[in-house]
Amino acid sequence: MGLQSLDICNFRNIETASLLFSPGLNLISGDNAAGKTSLLEAIYCLGRVRSFRTHVSTQSIRDGQTAFRLVGRVLSVAGRQYPIGIERQRSHLEVHLDGQPIRRLSDLAGSFPVQIMSGDTSTILNGGPRYRRQTLDWALFHVEQAYREVWQRYSRALRQRNAALRARMPLQQVTSWDAELLDAAKHIHAFRENYFDRLEPYLQSEVKQLLPDKELLLRYQPGWPVNVSLSEALLQSQDKDLGQGFTQYGPHRSDFTLVLNGQGVVSHCSRGQQKVVIVSFMLAQVQLQQERSVPMGAFLLDDLTSELDARHQNRVLTALRELNSQVFVSAIDPEAVDMAEWQEAKKFHVEHGKVEEVV
Repeated sequence: MGLQSLDICNFRNIETASLLFSPGLNLISGDNAAGKTSLLEAIYCLGRVRSFRTHVSTQSIRDGQTAFRLVGRVLSVAGRQYPIGIERQRSHLEVHLDGQPIRRLSDLAGSFPVQIMSGDTSTILNGGPRYRRQTLDWALFHVEQAYREVWQRYSRALRQRNAALRARMPLQQVTSWDAELLDAAKHIHAFRENYFDRLEPYLQSEVKQLLPDKELLLRYQPGWPVNVSLSEALLQSQDKDLGQGFTQYGPHRSDFTLVLNGQGVVSHCSRGQQKVVIVSFMLAQVQLQQERSVPMGAFLLDDLTSELDARHQNRVLTALRELNSQVFVSAIDPEAVDMAEWQEAKKFHVEHGKVEEVV
């Protein structure tokens, strides 16, 4: 499975582009501000319907235009090609999968999994818990088919419970949602714990290759005190919930931390070590996807040569090649990226928003 082609219209500084990609390595070169990252952003948007550069999706519309349009053609594991189409107007978003409109963006999950490593990827470590929950939920949408349904059930019950709290409804109406909330939360918690149990061996293996004298562990916080059940936590927080108008405890408040040799990565590790931890975490996720026979999608590496030294660059590219991943790498100097081991590879050059394949 991979992205076979992409048509772009009015996305960032790219007016139009019609591109055919390699199922292996795709190297995108060009000067700073030429449009390399914009091309990666368009690919990312096709898989996640959002940008990795901004929370305001309309900022990706080319200056002076009213909308951007992306049409990608993805090859499934079964060998069938299907299109994904996205049109973002100033006040409206349309998403189509295989010719059918998508009403819930979670319905797109699994169609084209995409991961990115960029200068902003450090938010996994030093951003708020919301970023880590998004990372975890996105992974589980692809690895566990049943996760999406229980996540939607939980989100619906949580919205209703919070609405009752904000409206200052009687306690009985607030707690009427607790049975559904607790049942869905139980499954979400089990899925997440199982995911981390499966992920950790891959994570430790990757770290051993890049930082041989270090041990990396995951610590998961479920979203309520560990010494009580969620039902007990909800009971204990009733007065606070009523006073503040929202539910204090539950999987929506979960978090996880990465600990290197017993110490927090953010507080005790150098920037270089933090990058290695992030790389290890992302490669471990890809390896777990492959173990679970999840379609691999694409792995995006923005400005690889400035983010990692040569040794770590080679480890990342070697691991992704061995996993048969489709990879998109941007770099100012194309000669800085070793393409020799890739049987299938293409080069693209970007200049002032114009993208051309280098033959």
